[in-house]
Amino acid sequence: MRMRWLALGGGLGWLALVLIVALLSDLGAGSAVLFAALGLMVVAGLVYVQSIPARITTAADGVRSALPAKDAPVSATFDDEVLAQVTTAVTGAVVPELKRTFRQVEALHNLYAMIDIEHALPASRGWPASPDLLLLLVDLVDRHRPRLVVECGSGLSTLCLALAMRRFGIEGKVIALEHLEEYAEQTRELLRRHGVDDLAEVRTAPLQRLAVGGLSVEWYARDAWQDLAGVDLLFVDGPPSAASPHARYPAVPLFAERLTPGAHVVLDDFQRPEERDVVKRWRRELGDRITLERVPLEKGAALLTLA
Repeated sequence: MRMRWLALGGGLGWLALVLIVALLSDLGAGSAVLFAALGLMVVAGLVYVQSIPARITTAADGVRSALPAKDAPVSATFDDEVLAQVTTAVTGAVVPELKRTFRQVEALHNLYAMIDIEHALPASRGWPASPDLLLLLVDLVDRHRPRLVVECGSGLSTLCLALAMRRFGIEGKVIALEHLEEYAEQTRELLRRHGVDDLAEVRTAPLQRLAVGGLSVEWYARDAWQDLAGVDLLFVDGPPSAASPHARYPAVPLFAERLTPGAHVVLDDFQRPEERDVVKRWRRELGDRITLERVPLEKGAALLTLA
């Protein structure tokens, strides 16, 4: 109980500080309300996480009361073993998921603080990029100020990259390659609604069979990207793995000579065996020209830097 009150008190104090700073700064009342809403989500998450042990104990007490008495055929020792197993199972399933969710809420809060989001966003996580990955991309734009960003795939990440270019005053462009016209048009509409369609372009690039590095892979049609050069940030989140087991492999071999010195390559879904094998191939082929940082995001990410 004490930990819950400490979490609540600390969270509310933090929330009050955010509101005061927002109202006294040039962020305005609208941003203050936004920060308040996100802050409340964080406070609620903290309080709920702190309450998990008590909730499990209460549930266990309820199960115990429903079990037969000690003089019944089921022994008290057996009851304790069952309760211990239940508690362990619940803790093992609930706590990690709450921690993951809290981390995504925290990343989303940071994302809203870094870029100007004025309209509703489509859902994240699942097939779309998770908030922690979007935050990584925006942070790379902030720190390294790329003039040309190329994205394999399109969607919410395209919007966040374009919003970051606008927010940080970078004279550059985001080019997204999308193999399905339906999804390409959805992303274009998203960019138009947020007023950044001048900073990002979605190119429809049907998948074509290519022979690259001894592999036969379905990848984006060459005429959609052959004019691109001087790429400072390459985000590889497509094609989908259903197209080919190593669908994302061609990105670096085909763009290696189009990347600038110091360019970054971000590969999503690095927790999957296929993506890990893709990175092994890239490193084997480029050797000392490329370094790898494993980023512990929800779906895993590989951050590679070109020397």
